[in-house]
Amino acid sequence: MCGICAVIQLEKDVVVNYLNEELMNKLRHRGPDHFQKTTATYKKITSCFYSSILHLRGSSIEKQPFKNEKGDILMWNGQIFNNDFAPSENMSDTRVLGEMLFKCVSVTDVLDVIKCIRGPYAFVFYQSNGLLWFGRDIFGRRSLLWNAEKCILHLSSVAYGKANWSEVPTEGIFCLDLNASCVNDSFIIYKYPWTSAVSGLPLKTIPLEEMFLDIKFEIKLDICLNDPISVQLNREVPDGDVNLDLKMLEGNCHAKPETLCKLLNKTVMIEIVQRFEEVLSEAVRKRVTNQQHLCKSCYTLLNSKETKVICDHASTGILFSGGLDSIVIACLADRHLDQNQPIDLINVAFAAAPTLKNSKTVFNTPDRITGRNGVISLGNVCPARKWNFVEVNVTKDELILKRKETVSELLKPSNTVLDDSIGCALWFAAHGEGVISSTEGCHNYKSPARVLLVGMGADEQLAGYSRHRGKFSVAGWNGLIEEISVEIDRIGSRNLGRDDRIIADNGVESRYPFLDENVVSFLNGLPIWFKANLNYPRGIGEKLLLRLLAFKLGLTEAAVLPKRAIQFGSRIARIENNKEKGSDICDRLSNLGT
Repeated sequence: MCGICAVIQLEKDVVVNYLNEELMNKLRHRGPDHFQKTTATYKKITSCFYSSILHLRGSSIEKQPFKNEKGDILMWNGQIFNNDFAPSENMSDTRVLGEMLFKCVSVTDVLDVIKCIRGPYAFVFYQSNGLLWFGRDIFGRRSLLWNAEKCILHLSSVAYGKANWSEVPTEGIFCLDLNASCVNDSFIIYKYPWTSAVSGLPLKTIPLEEMFLDIKFEIKLDICLNDPISVQLNREVPDGDVNLDLKMLEGNCHAKPETLCKLLNKTVMIEIVQRFEEVLSEAVRKRVTNQQHLCKSCYTLLNSKETKVICDHASTGILFSGGLDSIVIACLADRHLDQNQPIDLINVAFAAAPTLKNSKTVFNTPDRITGRNGVISLGNVCPARKWNFVEVNVTKDELILKRKETVSELLKPSNTVLDDSIGCALWFAAHGEGVISSTEGCHNYKSPARVLLVGMGADEQLAGYSRHRGKFSVAGWNGLIEEISVEIDRIGSRNLGRDDRIIADNGVESRYPFLDENVVSFLNGLPIWFKANLNYPRGIGEKLLLRLLAFKLGLTEAAVLPKRAIQFGSRIARIENNKEKGSDICDRLSNLGT
């Protein structure tokens, strides 16, 4: 993982050093293992590149910005997970990708490389022939922001200064034509859109000219940029025979494990759950094995002493509420990590009373209770693993302080009440400072994990939100399919860039198994009634397929837990103004900027 920033200045006589303390600190928090800068000049355009590194892959750190002798420059913040493209164990994906891009001669060559990548990314690629490429993966799993002012274009993982920043859209790959920009004395940017959205429908594009009045955008449709999701969303609805079968199953349905047991007795359902288990397990495997298996402390020790270090601490953590999504990921992660490696299960809770930090009950939030129960279930199903249940307890005073010092700046340009609640909860979780309880008592603990698995993406694909049930009650199966289509198509324009800025600030990389391209393609291909059946009650019908997998794995209690959003499960929402709506502009953030 990296922090990247590029500043492109159209006027050669106005060279500004943007490496101020604010930007340097933010980038170094994202990548504490190395920091470097470089510059390039094309005619009258000067470009400055800054990059920091969190070294997770390869036997030695691959310094960035990554350059060749011609003057081409790559800044890569991502992970390549597809087997036909991924680097060997001792080689970083930055070098693999860089060497491929450095061989590119034409526009088609560059796009042919980018469209083959499977995994999260944001990148900037400068070609000495006068083209500067940039973009994000179709889900927006890595942050990349931009703004333009006075003939200066900024691209950065994080916002800095007083400028108005926006997320770089995920609807395609962008190319800044430096030669045309010189001729026209204004930036000329081409957009190469994906052939379709995640659902398979045509892309809905953002009117970029309204965002940047001084930049000319041109959409290029002559070159095909195939989107990475290989299967369109299945829009089939149950026919008469299927409907009859479903109604028979719906007859005496209750939100109990026994209901899931009955459903699993159907041969076709068993086969689909088995296939889902295989594809999701493989997605988890890629995300827990593609790292050095060194915690933060042991990585520092290895590089300071240059001797072999055997790390028996947790290099992998999971954002863990004990709910359905996180407990399934934890159970599958157990399959792919050596048994001597603990896994940190990080659970965050908030309490309004600032004087009750050490109380045993004040932090007993809904997520804390399900988290503790979840650890017991994991201990029964995966008894050989050491599970560190990290209780991160946050008082209102701590929340106010960190929001002011850190989180408010990382959120930019996100600024709603919901952004504030989720952003603060994620920051404290990724920070990982709390307590662990055992038979010997309670002791302070700070997670040393450098990789954090996150369960986001399941609700959008498997009808996990209450609005899915509302749509189903009004418009039936067709309405539910349409709602899921909208949900998965807008993942890239929603919150994952925000979440990356928040989590990465702690020197931790977020990884999302449910948004693995093969997982999404598999789920897209299934008829809707195998993924969810909202005729069933809450705790069964939504995310039905995932509940059946949890039951199959032996996680019977979690299999019937209802959905609970992090802002409510952690009770951060209760600390603030209860009358606020999540979509409101957050006054707490606005007031910090005045």
